Amino acid sequence: MSLFRILLCVVALCLASVSLSAQTSGGIDPEALIERILAVDKVQRERVRDVSFDAEYVESEDLGNGETKEKVRFEKEVFVKYLPDTAWYAEKYLAFYADGQLKSESELKTEAADRMEKKKRRSARDISFPMLKSFYPSERAFYEISYVGIASQRFDDRVCHQFRVAAKQPSDSLINGDFYFEAENFHLVRVDFTPSKLVKRTMFKLKSLDMSITYGPNADDIWLPRQFEIHGKGKAMFFIGVDFAGTEYYRNPRINTGLSDSLFEESHGN
Repeated sequence: MSLFRILLCVVALCLASVSLSAQTSGGIDPEALIERILAVDKVQRERVRDVSFDAEYVESEDLGNGETKEKVRFEKEVFVKYLPDTAWYAEKYLAFYADGQLKSESELKTEAADRMEKKKRRSARDISFPMLKSFYPSERAFYEISYVGIASQRFDDRVCHQFRVAAKQPSDSLINGDFYFEAENFHLVRVDFTPSKLVKRTMFKLKSLDMSITYGPNADDIWLPRQFEIHGKGKAMFFIGVDFAGTEYYRNPRINTGLSDSLFEESHGN
């Protein structure tokens, strides 16, 4: 082989090596990422049978100029029990504050019952909902999932992969949303989502319902909800405008304490 042909071969091999290296380092396979994400999720689900939190729910009024005023606040306990194909959710209201004033036990019970009924009517999600459900093989046919790339925003200074999920058909049992997974170990860090179809009934119609959940690790590197945000608008009977927004904080998680089924008797299916 002539020296010229040898040089051509060497150059071709070098170019191929450069191209392959660039593809390997710069190219990201979304399906491979999803496989890793689901594997990490599976390991955690096998570790956690139940969890309970001390919770605080706060609704604030926007005063403008970046200032807010607390309207109501609830102190609660929140319980989640995980089963093979579902999760049970229950909550216990402990204290009720309005405009900073502690309300009576009877006012607490009345307000708690009203809010639980509104939650049911709005088909609102809670932290028992399997947020990665849309990524499961059994659910993929119902969704379009696209890899956006490395998120421009960091959460707790974590670099994240961003996926966008869109339901193929409108349904109040399906969601649309943006999912952020930490790039290091593929845990879900945050999800911003909304039902793909809003509740519309004779006496109540939702115009919007936006929700966000943020997650973080405990001392044993189990990732748990830390904050749930909700903001919705709608119309109730007689065309009364409804605008609600609040944030719930989850603290002091207690894992695998053996929560009794009886705790969830009134809440199965929530």
